[in-house]
Amino acid sequence: MRTKLLAVALLSSLLIPNVLMAAKGADIANEQCASCHSKDGNSQDGKVPNIAGFSKAGLEEMLQAYKVGDRQGDSYQAKGEKATDMNAVTKEMSNEDIEAVSTFFSTQKFKPAKQSSDATLAKTGAALHKKSCEKCHSEQGTSVEDDMARLAGQWKPYLKNEFSKFSAGKRDMTKKMKKKFSPLSADEKKALLEFYSSQN
Repeated sequence: MRTKLLAVALLSSLLIPNVLMAAKGADIANEQCASCHSKDGNSQDGKVPNIAGFSKAGLEEMLQAYKVGDRQGDSYQAKGEKATDMNAVTKEMSNEDIEAVSTFFSTQKFKPAKQSSDATLAKTGAALHKKSCEKCHSEQGTSVEDDMARLAGQWKPYLKNEFSKFSAGKRDMTKKMKKKFSPLSADEKKALLEFYSSQN
């Protein structure tokens, strides 16, 4: 009985801080993120990525990269709001704020973007993904393990823009990704986009 009580106490000590952190993150998300990413992290605009359900560590790494300027954000103007970008938004966040909002969005359910795709190209893209991308972006691009961004079900316009940045050298890639991504032709990249956008 004593062992059970100790186990429950230990579990509570681990869960309660996480719940409180998520609650704080929900407030920050509602105030600073919802106008672009929606309250639950599932964007309604194809230019803005869905971030719900990403790993906490992956989100923290991404937000810190914007905060220190290692990753450049695009200027975006939500309806009824002033134009801003991720660098400006994260600059005002403390490290604790970033941890809190990352905790919150990591607990939300990812909802695949509702969009059209070319079935023929998607089939080609599926084969390309399996050959070049599956090792890191596993489970057909749905996995967020190892702090990878989810590709499957992501907005096509957003991914197309990021692909363009990678191709133009405007966004850094790991050596592994560069080795696989750089040799791809424009048609192959388009097929990958159709594959990811077709995943529901």
